Amino acid sequence: MTHPLASAIEPIREKFVYAYTQWLPEMAKPFPQGVSEHPFAIKSDKALLRSLYRIDFATQLEPKPEFREFRMQEMIAFKSWDGPMDGVHLHLHPFRWDAAVIQLRDATWDEAALLDWFDRYFGLMKGVPVTMPGVQTGGFLHAASLQDELLHCDFGTAPLEALIELIGIGARSGASAVAISDPTVKPMTPNAPAGDVLN
Repeated sequence: MTHPLASAIEPIREKFVYAYTQWLPEMAKPFPQGVSEHPFAIKSDKALLRSLYRIDFATQLEPKPEFREFRMQEMIAFKSWDGPMDGVHLHLHPFRWDAAVIQLRDATWDEAALLDWFDRYFGLMKGVPVTMPGVQTGGFLHAASLQDELLHCDFGTAPLEALIELIGIGARSGASAVAISDPTVKPMTPNAPAGDVLN
């Protein structure tokens, strides 16, 4: 991928995907019937797009599903970046691939565009999530949760494009700025002038 952000984001994705794919065989040893990236409907979470979530690892599906979650604890450190990109002002901070927050300033997300994005990267075919047997990865987004201008994403094994496309969707949604950060970073304030570096 030749997008200007690719060189900054690719190591973050690679670190997560490498660690996750090393973890899966370890989980499969005691649970050989387990499956990875399996989709589940979680109707009680209204913020979850399509009420769908791909679990990192299910030790079993029947008679009652049991789950295990994989979490990256460390982030790749890099200097926060601040400047114009894809028609919007971008604030890029260190973040984890499985726990990113994408925030718009002065706008809320175009939900139709966001759902189209979600359907492609979550792996929906005619409204039904793609499933795969056993322990393998399919390049799927694991979850996206929307709360006004804040989009929380577990990108799972989705490609870089899944994140980069969100910048364009944010710009088309009318945002004056888009921030990508970890949930531990203080969100943008709606009335802050574009161009301020977030700390």
